[in-house]
Amino acid sequence: MSNVFLIIKHEISTTLSKRSFWLTTFLLPAAILAMSLGSQALARSSMAANGSNPLFSGLMAGPKPVGYVDQAGLVKQIPDQLPADSKMKQDELRAYPDQAAAQAALAAKDINKYYVVPADFIKTGNLLVVDSNFSVFNSLDNNNYFEYVIRLNLVGDSNLAVMLADPTAQIKTQALAPQSEKKNEGAGSFGVPFAVLMIFYLVITMTGSFMLQSVTKEKESRTIEVLLVSLRPRDLMLGKILGLGVVALLQMAVWGSAMFIFSGGSLSGLSALGLSAGFFVWAFLYFILGYLVYASLLGALGALAPSTREGTQFTFIVLLPLFIPLMMNTALIEAPNGGVSTFLSLFPLTSPVTMITRLAAGNVPIEQLLLGLVLLAITTYGIIVFSARFFRADTLLSFSALNFKRIVQEIRR
Repeated sequence: MSNVFLIIKHEISTTLSKRSFWLTTFLLPAAILAMSLGSQALARSSMAANGSNPLFSGLMAGPKPVGYVDQAGLVKQIPDQLPADSKMKQDELRAYPDQAAAQAALAAKDINKYYVVPADFIKTGNLLVVDSNFSVFNSLDNNNYFEYVIRLNLVGDSNLAVMLADPTAQIKTQALAPQSEKKNEGAGSFGVPFAVLMIFYLVITMTGSFMLQSVTKEKESRTIEVLLVSLRPRDLMLGKILGLGVVALLQMAVWGSAMFIFSGGSLSGLSALGLSAGFFVWAFLYFILGYLVYASLLGALGALAPSTREGTQFTFIVLLPLFIPLMMNTALIEAPNGGVSTFLSLFPLTSPVTMITRLAAGNVPIEQLLLGLVLLAITTYGIIVFSARFFRADTLLSFSALNFKRIVQEIRR
């Protein structure tokens, strides 16, 4: 057992002495904070500093009036104010006798755009919009108010005019199963679960890759030959997994501290982000088991690979299950209790990342949390036993090329 502790100490000291480890550990959360907070501060300061710039002053100035040419003689009244439940923006409307006058006002920049209501509007329903600064995202999506004015003059009732545009605006829904509801909407309703997803994905993949690199580098330098004189191969595997597990927990602690600082440095701030104390307990359990699964698999790959380069070529296959939640992040966050999210959170190879993302995005039933943890624990035990079979003297001392044929042969053995 003393030899195992020596391996643990060696792995911890070796990994912590790498500059790349500390750069990744501190720069990644710093980059996330800089992108989320720094970009907002930069935008505000740029707008303030460039208020005299025509580009910025145009953005900061109030909206210009909107003109219209009523060839159908339809617009008889323009409301002083919108109904209380209306969500549209009220524009200042200016009437022009003909399209030439409206075009002159547009050229003089007195108005932002103008509408033309054709004489046959009642028959065709066609409405012409002439905009000085056309864009698909701006011009075609901001015609709500004038369309409301047209509907008001057609039906003569303001509330009915609003309802014609959105008949289902007042529908309210109530979930029959409260545990399946998403957490309160807010600034972090998508950002926090996505950050949790990225943190768990990166820590599990990076620390698992440390296991592969550690084994293959000792094979390349022939250090493994010296170690096997006084160590059993499985003691070597156990020491490496436990040592790198301590490093992984340290990295998680650093990133968790960054999230704590981002929340304002208080427990109430974490609660505001939707992360309770129970979240961190479940996160710890799922992370430990997830790390053991992928560190064991990558360790077995390292035992077969003659070099780090050849082993890295097959890393994608081992880590492929963790890519699935990453690619389906929108489905996991927007529908945390949907069928796909539930399946991925119970499937052992994807549950370490998916279940914690669900927990950050919504309220997961306790029975699913326990079932996912039990299935993951059983799978972890089986994979550790399976991976340990690859840690043999003949594989650790072998420099045979790594390919699919050899991997299949070793699995059959």
